[in-house]
Amino acid sequence: MDSRNYRPSAARFSLVALLAVGLAVGGSAQPAAAVPVDPVVADRTMTINLMCTGGPVVARAAQAALLDSDAAVRRFLETELPGLTAIDNRVKVANLMALSGPAMTAAGQTVLSGSEADVAAFLTGGHNEPMRNDFRIRIARIMTAGGPSTKAAGQTALSGSDEAISRFLLEGQYSAARADDRIAVARLIAVGGPEMVRTGQLALAGTPQDVADFLAQGQHVARARDAEIATVAQLAELARQAQTEASAQTEIARAESGRAVQAAQLAKEAAQRAAAETAAAGASAQRATAAAARAADATRRAADAAQDAIGAARAANEAARVASTAASRAATAAVLAGQAATKAHQAAAAAAGDAGKAAAARQAAEQARAAAQAADSAADAAAQVEVAAAAAGSAAGAARGAVDHALAAAAAAEEASGHSNVAGAEAARAREAAARARALANRADRAANAAQSLAAQAAAAARESMRWARDAAAHARAAAAAADEAAEHAGQAAEAARRTAAAAEAADRAATVAAGAAAAAQQAEQTARAADDERLRTQTDEAMAAAQEAKEIASRRPATIPWDDPESVRVDERTAALLATAVATDTDPQVAVRSGRQAALRLMTAGGPWSRSAAESALGGTEQDLRRWLTAGRALAAEQDDRSRVAQLAESSAKPALKTAAATALGGTHAQVLEFLQLPMYPGKVQDDRVAVAQIMTRGGPAIKTAAQTALRGTAADVHAFLRTGQYQAADTDDRVAVAAAIAAGGPEVDAAARIALAGPREYLRRFLTVELPRARQRDHDAAVHVATVRRYVAEASESAVTARKDAAEAAYLAAIARQAQEEAARWAEQARQSAAQAADFAEQARQAAVAAQQSADQAAASAAAARKAATDAARAAQTATNAATRATASAAQAKASAGSAATAAAQARDDAWRAGQDAAGAAQAFLDTYQIWFQRQRAEDLAQLRNGEGREVTTYDDGDSDPTTPSENGPFGGKDIPWNEPTAAMEMRAQLWTTIQGVCQVSGRDGQACALWWHYYNRSGADFTPNVDNYLKDRQFKAAVDESREQMLAQARSRCVSSGRSTCEYWMDSLWFGVSMTENIDYRLGVRGVQLRIRGPITVTVNNGQATVSGQYGVDVYKDWNFDHGEEIWGISFDDYADMHSYGIAREFTVRGRSSVQNI
Repeated sequence: MDSRNYRPSAARFSLVALLAVGLAVGGSAQPAAAVPVDPVVADRTMTINLMCTGGPVVARAAQAALLDSDAAVRRFLETELPGLTAIDNRVKVANLMALSGPAMTAAGQTVLSGSEADVAAFLTGGHNEPMRNDFRIRIARIMTAGGPSTKAAGQTALSGSDEAISRFLLEGQYSAARADDRIAVARLIAVGGPEMVRTGQLALAGTPQDVADFLAQGQHVARARDAEIATVAQLAELARQAQTEASAQTEIARAESGRAVQAAQLAKEAAQRAAAETAAAGASAQRATAAAARAADATRRAADAAQDAIGAARAANEAARVASTAASRAATAAVLAGQAATKAHQAAAAAAGDAGKAAAARQAAEQARAAAQAADSAADAAAQVEVAAAAAGSAAGAARGAVDHALAAAAAAEEASGHSNVAGAEAARAREAAARARALANRADRAANAAQSLAAQAAAAARESMRWARDAAAHARAAAAAADEAAEHAGQAAEAARRTAAAAEAADRAATVAAGAAAAAQQAEQTARAADDERLRTQTDEAMAAAQEAKEIASRRPATIPWDDPESVRVDERTAALLATAVATDTDPQVAVRSGRQAALRLMTAGGPWSRSAAESALGGTEQDLRRWLTAGRALAAEQDDRSRVAQLAESSAKPALKTAAATALGGTHAQVLEFLQLPMYPGKVQDDRVAVAQIMTRGGPAIKTAAQTALRGTAADVHAFLRTGQYQAADTDDRVAVAAAIAAGGPEVDAAARIALAGPREYLRRFLTVELPRARQRDHDAAVHVATVRRYVAEASESAVTARKDAAEAAYLAAIARQAQEEAARWAEQARQSAAQAADFAEQARQAAVAAQQSADQAAASAAAARKAATDAARAAQTATNAATRATASAAQAKASAGSAATAAAQARDDAWRAGQDAAGAAQAFLDTYQIWFQRQRAEDLAQLRNGEGREVTTYDDGDSDPTTPSENGPFGGKDIPWNEPTAAMEMRAQLWTTIQGVCQVSGRDGQACALWWHYYNRSGADFTPNVDNYLKDRQFKAAVDESREQMLAQARSRCVSSGRSTCEYWMDSLWFGVSMTENIDYRLGVRGVQLRIRGPITVTVNNGQATVSGQYGVDVYKDWNFDHGEEIWGISFDDYADMHSYGIAREFTVRGRSSVQNI
């Protein structure tokens, strides 16, 4: 097979049809003149063929004719068949029109309007061009509906051959559609929400079915969940914002209420101050505020410096961590490089050992060649051939071992080099991180110094602000005369009370908004749950309907009959009734014939191979043939089927005791065969069956354990019945129990999937437990996580609504306090004036500035302390990074040394492998030389033996040859590699071979030699196949060839002995090798087609009164090289593919050789 695309063609697969039809009907036929054929039998045989191969109309009419009289059969063939065939042809055209496209429809309508000859011509080949056009139209439609991959693959197919178009329609469109599905999922992920992204990525990581399920259902669930999350999150955010607004309005109310109270207090104080102190109080307050501002500025800069130091320390710690990590990785890489170097040295040592073995094997092969040259006989030379072959095999094995070890050493060296590079890179990274850590430590120290200096400035400004605040307070206390400013503070209190009331109203409105958003979120969650439940319910109902339909379809299929059931069990009630009617003595002859033929027709599809063949022969024969079948033939065929089942049971078992018991049963009566089929007892069966039951119990469920224990407590027949059928019934019960347990412990998705499985056929249960249950559990988990997330948002919205309502109540309370303060300030305003109120305000301002200045000084001091601590941490981190960089550099050096050592070992292993290969080649040449020496020596001895028969006279066959071999030119087994661009070619070739074997075994019988020979080729052992030569001697062609050769040699012996004048002559009879065709027996025709045979043995000729008689013994040897040759074919089917299977390692050629038992003359 070349590198072109490999696809099993229709011609290749038609071999099975040829085997089943052409060979079974005509393979063993002789020329018409040789065996006269009864016209009735010929007509009925042809009608059976039409029933099996014709269209539905012809098949039904053929069946009716077969069940009628011989005259009906003749009428069907001569009168009805052409018209019925025409109807079938038109039905075929209509089917083509229905299954194809517009081109076929148009062409079919034209043809159906014509003559029957037009219809037949159209079916013969005229439909090909419309079909090709419809294929292209179908591809165009697929491209229109498909994605980019489908369009590209379809365009490639349209640009290619008809085979490319067929391949696209059969395979390519589906793989392209799967690629398009993945693209569609990726696009959904790109624009989807979090749930779409998560579930889409899970689908892409799964199987193509997971991707299809996601596109069909999963994307809609994910989209709905993303929308639900977005909705409730938005509502929760709205509730939170409303709560924040209510809180902010409450704080405004608190501040304004405080201001109202404060204004009332200031109004009271202003009444007691002197108006003259107002200006002084204002000046002092201004100086205090200025000092506080300077303190605040110093504090801010100190805080900035502290943050700079902390940031530098954090970066230094990160650099130290990077350096430590790099050092750890460099150390790990050094260790791995050392381990790889060790593996390289070990592989190199092993390669050196293999090289030594190869050299020793070569020496042994050369010694065997020398011994063969010096051998006295071919037998001695043959012994040396075996020695040379063994030595060549050992040398080849050692060479392969050396190559494997050299490759292992190279891989280890490459691995060590990689680890060395990793260690070097990590060491550089550690050194870089250490330098960065030191620079950051210096920066942190500078920032700490700056923070300490600024803290001192803030403390000085705070002391100054405090001094001026005390001065402003003194002036304010002296402003008792400023009664006119009290009225101003009273107005401030009134304004503060008004703003407090407005803030309380705003807080109430915000609380109302929060409550509405929380209620909407809850409603959205409940609506989504109801929609999700309805989605699951709808999907479940649809799937359950499909499952119930599948269960109904499965229930209509006929029950599978166990292969080892006797033939009598396979006869159904209807067939049994027909048989009883046919053989009853009081049945009308015509009714008996019709009933018998109806029974034969039913058994053609229900019986075993022998019974089917016998039924077909009875249906296709005369009435006498039918009666013989009813009275004896059917029973004989049934017995043979039962015996075949016993033989198959023995062949399929590896137990010698069972094989012996089966052979004993086959040697007995039919009743014994039936008894063995019912319970195949043999020594040790009870123990074997109990062990098998115990093994099943260990991995089975409760029902299997119970059924197994019940069987073990019963008879051997009970145990056998459990192993044969009972275990599967118990397993079905265990599956149902497991499904019920899953329902009890699972969620809605698990419950739905389980109910679907329970509604379908039994295989749905197993798929549910192995495939669908984990998926359903994952879907339940995803749904639970989603619901929990949504309800968390709903809870947050509710919490925000409650908090907002609480804040609104507090704002209302503060508004009431503000109103009281307003009334109090108004009373004091009458007594105090503006000057007193203003002085009090200045004093309060100065006090607040002093407090702020002190707070700033405290904050600056804290910032300075934090900066100093950060600088210390940064210095410690820099030292840690430096130490790590030193360790990483040492590890990198160690890894580099290990890599160099591994490379040296790999080079040595490569040299040893090369030497081992040279020795293996030398050993192989010595074996070939030895084999040639033996061959020449053996051929010379064979010629000498032909001349004198090793001391006795030899009689030979004129057409004999000393060499029976016919080797193929296919090369060594597995000598070719499957082309890289045809990854499925091996699977397709094995499928083609397997399909061919099924056809061969169907025609020749599962117990036939042809079936066994093809399976031997398929199993690739290459071992010799030993046939039963005694069975060959029962074949007419084989026996005729043996008889002809034997009689020619016997005649030669009699003539020579009579001519010699002796009374007794001893001869060695040897025909040498000659070929014989074996094509009449369908089993031999499909299995060997012909073999080489050789007749050998001693004979004695006795002459008495001129008459010669012969006595003696002989054996028949058989030989055949079982292979396929390129260029050969049968019925238009090329053998090239089957020959290639040997070259590509799919199947293996072998030798058929055997010898008969001793034959007496």
